[in-house]
Amino acid sequence: MKYLTNKLFRTVFENSPVGLVIVNQDTTIRDVNNYMFKAFRLTPRAAEGQKFGNIFNCAAISGSNEICGGTEVCKQCGLRSGVTMVMKEGITIPETVMDHNFIIGGNNQKKWFTISAARIEEEDDIFAIVSFADISTLKEYEELLHRQLSMDMATGSTNKYALLNTLKNLTESKEDLSIAMIDFDNFKAVNDRYGHVTGDRVLNLFCAAAAANSRKQDIVGRFGGEEFMLVFPGASSGLLIKAVRRIYNSFREACAKELDIAPTFSVGIAEFLADQMNAMDVDMIISEADANLYLSKQRGKNMITASNVSIPF
Repeated sequence: MKYLTNKLFRTVFENSPVGLVIVNQDTTIRDVNNYMFKAFRLTPRAAEGQKFGNIFNCAAISGSNEICGGTEVCKQCGLRSGVTMVMKEGITIPETVMDHNFIIGGNNQKKWFTISAARIEEEDDIFAIVSFADISTLKEYEELLHRQLSMDMATGSTNKYALLNTLKNLTESKEDLSIAMIDFDNFKAVNDRYGHVTGDRVLNLFCAAAAANSRKQDIVGRFGGEEFMLVFPGASSGLLIKAVRRIYNSFREACAKELDIAPTFSVGIAEFLADQMNAMDVDMIISEADANLYLSKQRGKNMITASNVSIPF
């Protein structure tokens, strides 16, 4: 090929410490270096003429008879749109972080890259060279670190810092919000009678029940000690009350089966409509739920209070 006939440049291309892919104007492959084959665990093969997504098993088309660029999902592909802009408008893409899903070793796997791209014109020929540096391990480590910093290590639930940060972000959103403050009844007596190991297990069983009976977008967090918070974005207090009842029944059943005890908890619920959120801050949100929790305790425990109305379990 004219653009890489020189032996030195061919050697540099093949052994570059970053991935290099050369594509035609329609994003068919002209050449690929060894880095890319290693990154995707592929055996080097004839690549010329194949579409980028096909040769590297883009998860959106892998396993089908579709061609990269030939489906509706391909129109949403950031990688394709970026290369297309390079081709059509001559825009150079500086180092940009991008993620994409591929089938690697038979598994759907997200890869993170820093990507750069530039258009090259040679006589009447136009093509693009795209460089890839795989930063997947770094991104996975960052995500793990973020989860650990946001996690209460004893229960695996969200910690107080992350809860407060989430609430702060939700005050800037344009959706309804319901939260529950939950505090175990007479928990000191559980620790005193059965020991702290059993007490810790009670908290873990609660978190398991809460996670199993919440939606994907809901958050279960430990606010401190034996006090927990449920954050339900976009939910009414009625929906949250139903979820709390399911959690309560599931939790007590698990405790009775595993520990032969049946601890209870009290709940305070606060609901905020979307048009209220701009006027709220985190302290105001927590204060309302806390006030209702206090009423549940004052009125005999083992109940839910919302809008000053208490409902026994």
